[in-house]
Parts: sequence; C-alpha cells; structure tokens
Amino acid sequence: MNNIQCVLFDLDGTLLDTSYDFAYALNQTCRDFEQPTLRYKEIRKVVSQGGLAMVKLAFPEANETEIEVRRTHFLAIYFDNINRHTGIFPGLEEGLIHLAQRNIPWGIVTNKPGWLTDKLLENMHFPSSPLSVISGDALPVRKPNPAPLLLAAEQCGVPPESCLYLGDHTRDIEAGINAGMRTGAALFGYLPDDEQHNSPSPWPADYQFETPYEISEFFKAHF
Repeated sequence: MNNIQCVLFDLDGTLLDTSYDFAYALNQTCRDFEQPTLRYKEIRKVVSQGGLAMVKLAFPEANETEIEVRRTHFLAIYFDNINRHTGIFPGLEEGLIHLAQRNIPWGIVTNKPGWLTDKLLENMHFPSSPLSVISGDALPVRKPNPAPLLLAAEQCGVPPESCLYLGDHTRDIEAGINAGMRTGAALFGYLPDDEQHNSPSPWPADYQFETPYEISEFFKAHF
C-alpha cells in the first residue's frame, strides 16, 4: 500500500452523487413525452450505465430513432440542471481534505462526455484541484480500456503502478486492472440489484468500500 502515490476517481457514483439531477432530468423528459415517471431508486441503479441506458429504462417501447430524440432532450435538460443537487458524496470530503493537506495528486477518469463533465465541475469546489480530468471523449477509447487511466497517471506525474483507481462499476475495476493500478470498489455507488446483493464477491478489486466515509478513513490511515 505504501507505494500508492496518487488517487484517481470515477466521477458519477464514486466522487460525486449526481443521481438526483439525473433523476430530475429523466422524469422531466418523461413528462415532456407523456410517459409515466420513474421512482428515484429505479433510476439510481442505471446512472453509471450512462444516458442511453437511463432513457431506455424510461421508454422501453421506443424505437431507435425515438430513443435518440429523447436522449438528446434528456441530456439538454440535465445540462441545464446539472448542479441543482449534485455534490461530493457525504463522508468523502474529509478524505479529499486529507489528500490536499499532504499534497497527494489526484484526478478524475470518467466515461461522461467532456461537455457535461466540464459543466459539472466548473462550479464544484474541491479542497485541492484535480491534476487530471479525463472525460469519455478525450480519447478514441473509453473504460474499460486502460488508456484513459494511463493518460491520467501521466498527467499526475505518477507511474500507473503507484495509482489507486476508485469506481462503482465493474468496468472501472477492469480498467484499473488493465492499467496495472490498484483498484477500489465504491459499493455505495449506482449498482444494479444483482451487484448490490452479491457484493463484494463479483468485484475483483483490491479494496471494497461500503461507504464514502470508509474511503476517507482509508486515506487517513495510509497517506
């Protein structure tokens, strides 16, 4: 553990709780297209799967063309309401403060497209600034391909084997392993029921975190 010199985070469901704003945007899209709204807990399960998965959840009978129209509408609403209720997961800011106090480099690697990532982060205040923010369209490939994580490590000035990558989806753990990094599963994130009920056994991560507070305690114990 002592060789970890840098922490990289997935964004949605790991560093920030974006689920409330996604739920607002999706249910507003349902209303606009005269579709029944969904319960928050149903939406939360698919947030880490991306906008397309959320729209398909809300419009199961729609064809491909209709899905794309609704997805564009949904993302426009989300963009305009991206900071209504989003924030750092409660319990995690203490860990970020600890990283800042010890000058530990950290970054963000997400499959979220850059135009949404940039908008989300422009009004988000962290104890120290991330040295790297890699969005889903920064490279021709996305997670679970290791390239985005390797680029983040390079920008943070730390070799991949000295990085810890934290995520709430199996592709995050796969990407971290593919990059030769240590990995941590954020089991408090946007997991579907099957992964919630079976955790932690399906996760090949080095570390399992049931709460954001556990991540903060982990940082304080090891940095």
